[in-house]
Amino acid sequence: MWLVCLPCFAASMFLSLFGIRYYIRILRYPAFLSVPVVLAVFMPLSIIFLLPIDYISHHVKHTFFEVPESVILFLWKSNYWITFFLTWLILPFLQSFYSSGHYNSSGKVKDAIRRNLRFQLIMLAVSIFGAIYLMLEAGLTVGHMKLMVIALAHLYSLLLALWLMSHGMVSIPRTMWISGSVLSELNYHYVKVPPLVDHLEDSKVSLQEDALQVMVMARNFGGEGAESFQFRDWILSLSRKIPDDISMSIERQFPDAVNETISRDKLTVDYMTKLNARFNVNLERVVAYKAEFDTLFRKIIILEDIEMAKASQEREVHYRIDNFRANLSPKLGLYVHGYFAPAVRRIWSLCLFAMSFLILESEMLGSHLSLINKLLVASNSSFWKLAFSCTTFSYMLFAALNSLTKVKIFNMYHLVPHNSDPVSVCFFTTYIARLTIPLSYNFLTLFASRESVFESWFGKSIHLTGLFNILNDWLPRLVLLPVILTTFNIYDRLKRRLGLDSWAFDDDEESGQRADLQIVEAKRIINREMFKRSQQGDPTSLREFNLASAANTNYQANRQSFHDSLSNRIDNPAIDSDQESEPSNKPGIWGRMNNVVNGVAARFTTNNPTQPYRDDVL
Repeated sequence: MWLVCLPCFAASMFLSLFGIRYYIRILRYPAFLSVPVVLAVFMPLSIIFLLPIDYISHHVKHTFFEVPESVILFLWKSNYWITFFLTWLILPFLQSFYSSGHYNSSGKVKDAIRRNLRFQLIMLAVSIFGAIYLMLEAGLTVGHMKLMVIALAHLYSLLLALWLMSHGMVSIPRTMWISGSVLSELNYHYVKVPPLVDHLEDSKVSLQEDALQVMVMARNFGGEGAESFQFRDWILSLSRKIPDDISMSIERQFPDAVNETISRDKLTVDYMTKLNARFNVNLERVVAYKAEFDTLFRKIIILEDIEMAKASQEREVHYRIDNFRANLSPKLGLYVHGYFAPAVRRIWSLCLFAMSFLILESEMLGSHLSLINKLLVASNSSFWKLAFSCTTFSYMLFAALNSLTKVKIFNMYHLVPHNSDPVSVCFFTTYIARLTIPLSYNFLTLFASRESVFESWFGKSIHLTGLFNILNDWLPRLVLLPVILTTFNIYDRLKRRLGLDSWAFDDDEESGQRADLQIVEAKRIINREMFKRSQQGDPTSLREFNLASAANTNYQANRQSFHDSLSNRIDNPAIDSDQESEPSNKPGIWGRMNNVVNGVAARFTTNNPTQPYRDDVL
C-alpha cells in the first residue's frame, strides 16, 4: 500500500520545499508563517497523485498499488479541511498581519483580526442567503449547513479556476510556439520592455515620495538626542530599508527638502502606520519590477547574441553576460541554442496545443463525448491510466496557476526569485490551495463514470440541491469564453476601448505601428542599460567583450553611439552627438534608403564585412 503513496507524497513535499525556497527564503521566517505556506503548497501537489490513485483503484481490478478506501477517505478529508482552514482563515490572517503598517506585533495582530472580521462578516451575509435557499430546497440541518458551506466555496473557486485554466490552455502553448523562433521570442520580449520600465519608474517615484519623508524624520529624530521619542526606532528601521540608489537620488534632486524640519506633533500612530504600510508596498514593487527587468534584460541580451551569431560568417556565439549556455563551445552553442532548442520548443508547443484541445473539448462537450475519457478507458494498464491522469491533471493545475501569476488584475502581488515578500507569498499560496479541490472534482466530471471515494464523499455537497448540481455541470461549458478572449487578444482591445492603455491605437495597422515603436524603444533601453553596466564594470553580469569578432565590433560601436549622454531614468531619451551613425526611424522608403547609406558608410569606417546593427524592427 505505502510503496506508491510514500514516494508520491515525498515527491510532493520535495517539490513544495524546492518551489517555496526558490521564491522566498522561508527558513528566515518564523514557524507560524513557514508551516502554513509549506502545507498550502504540499496539499495541492499531493492531490496530483491522490486523485488518480483514488479513481483508478475503482476502475481497474488489479493494480500495482492497493490502498484501502478508509485510508483514501482519511487522506481526502484531512486534505480538504486543512486546505479549507488555511485558505479561509490562517493565510488571509497572515497576509493581513504582514501587510499591516503597525510597528509592533500586537498592533499587527489587532489590525489583521479587524480586517479578517470584515471579510468573515461578508461571507456570513452570503451564507445567510444560502441558508434561506437551503431551508426551502432541502431542509435546514447541521449536516446540510456543512455541505452548503462546502458547495458555496467549491462553486466560487471553480468559476475562478476554470477561467484561469482556460486562459492558460491558450497562452502557454502560444508562448512556447513563439519561443520556437529566436527572432520571434526576441521581439516578444522587446514589446514588454517599455511598459515594464514605465511601471518601474512610477514605482520609484512613489517610493521616493515616502523615502523623502522618512529621511526628513531620520534627520530630525534619528540622533542620540531623540532616544526618548516613541517613534525613533520605527523611523530608523524604515530609514535602513531605503535602497542606496533611491537615497542618493533624493539627496541629489531634493537637497533642501532633506534638511527640512518636522514637528513632533505631526507624527501620530495613524500617520506612521499609513506611511509604513505605503512605504513597504512601494518598496516591494520596486524590488519586484527591478527583478523582472533584470530577468528580461538577460533574456534579451542572450537572444541578441544568438541572433547576431546566426547572421555572422563565423557561426559562433559569444555571450556578453555569464550564463550556463557559455559552457558549450561557441559553434556547438549556436547550433544547440539557435537551432535545436527552438525546434524542440516548437514540437513541445504542438504537444501542449494537443493537450489543451483534449481538455477543452472534454470540458465543453461533456463526459460522454470526452476524448480524455476515451483515451483513459482505451487501455487496461493501470500504469498508463495513472501516468495519463497525473499528467492531465498536472497540466490543468499548472495552466490555472500560470494564469494566476500573469493576469493583470493580480498585478499588485509579485513573485520575485529568492526575494518575494510574505504578503505576495501568502496570496499566491492561498489560491494555489483554493483552486486545487474544485479542479480535482472538475477533473472527475470529464469521465463517464465518476465512481471514487472523492465522489462519494465530496459529491454529496454538490448534489445537495438542484441549483448546485446545475451550476457544477454547466460552469465548465463557459471555458469557451476565456479561450476566445485570449485567442483573439480581446482583453487588450477592451483595454484600449476603455482608455486603459496609453498606446490607444484603434485599427490593426496602427496596432502594428505601436508594436514597431515599442520594439525600437526597447532596443534603446536595452542598449543604454548594457552600456551603463559595462561602464560600472559589473563582474557578476558582464563578460569580457570580444572585439576580435567583426560582427560584434560594429554592433558595439553602434551601441555606444546611443550613450553619449545618460540620465538616472532608464528610458530617458539619449542625445547622440553623432546623429549620422544612428539608423533612421522614418517610415517609408526614405528611411530605408537612409539606413542603407549609413550601413555602407559604417562598413568603410570599420572595415567590417557584416551588416551593421539596425534600430528598426527585426
